[in-house]
Amino acid sequence: MMILLILITIAAACGAGLYIYQNFYADPGPDFQMVNIHLKEETIAFVYQSMPEIYSSLSRINHELVLIAEEIKRLDLLEKDYPKQKKIVMDEKKMWDTTRKDLQATIDNLEKSIETLFVAYTVNTEKGTEMLSSEKEALLALAAKALETSQQHTIRLKNTEEKSWINNIKETISK
Repeated sequence: MMILLILITIAAACGAGLYIYQNFYADPGPDFQMVNIHLKEETIAFVYQSMPEIYSSLSRINHELVLIAEEIKRLDLLEKDYPKQKKIVMDEKKMWDTTRKDLQATIDNLEKSIETLFVAYTVNTEKGTEMLSSEKEALLALAAKALETSQQHTIRLKNTEEKSWINNIKETISK
């Protein structure tokens, strides 16, 4: 009886360890659901495999755009609820819209360059590899500059996002 209890405990611990590893530590692979990135799946997979730093930057830019879109929606609701305070909301929305447009312009430039690299690599692997090594740093710099600028604004949104995430966990545990 004691052996059975020990085996069940070990199995539960292994299951919990596997769950934690898969959800928190394992490499999830390329995210084909980046809503603000308009590249084909095979192109995203190419970026993920050959330029992981740029893939990471694309993912972070996508996340920034999602945060900004959520903030604009929140501001729209505030504007409807408090029409007399429209000026305050409009100024804030204007700042977010400018940030969103700047990020989208960066994505457009990155997508164009990435598609060129993908096609060059697909047509001629040798030439594509040369182009890849020569343009990778410029693409990284472009993405880094856009992220740095947007993160100056979105840092306060992330703090709110983290607090709400923690509250969601607390609510789930208390159920």
